[in-house]
Amino acid sequence: MHARRSLAVAAALISVGLLAGCSSGSSGDAAATDEAPANATQMIPPVIIEPGQTEASAGVGDFLDILVDEVAGTTIATDNADILEIFQAREEEGVVYNPGAKTLAPGTAVITVTLPDNTSYDLTVTVTE
Repeated sequence: MHARRSLAVAAALISVGLLAGCSSGSSGDAAATDEAPANATQMIPPVIIEPGQTEASAGVGDFLDILVDEVAGTTIATDNADILEIFQAREEEGVVYNPGAKTLAPGTAVITVTLPDNTSYDLTVTVTE
């Protein structure tokens, strides 16, 4: 009879241990909760623009990453700096950055992409709230 009680106690302890192992983390464990720490910032992926693409949509605050075949010698310009803040292609400390833009306000703006061979194309960007 003593052996049965020991088995029952052992089984109860094992089940409690298994349940504890399956529970969500402690209140201090940010990875186990849906809430981010107060000082965390959320990274939103950029809107990828393929080479030669002529239209794109984005929300205010998004970044556009304009993919080009040759970064060196490619330049961009916009017809509306109130809607898009542009960034030229560049290389810094061995890292190559595509040209791009940050969306500032709702509206439509055109980015003219000029390639190293002096050909160009227009990219119409529609920015929404």
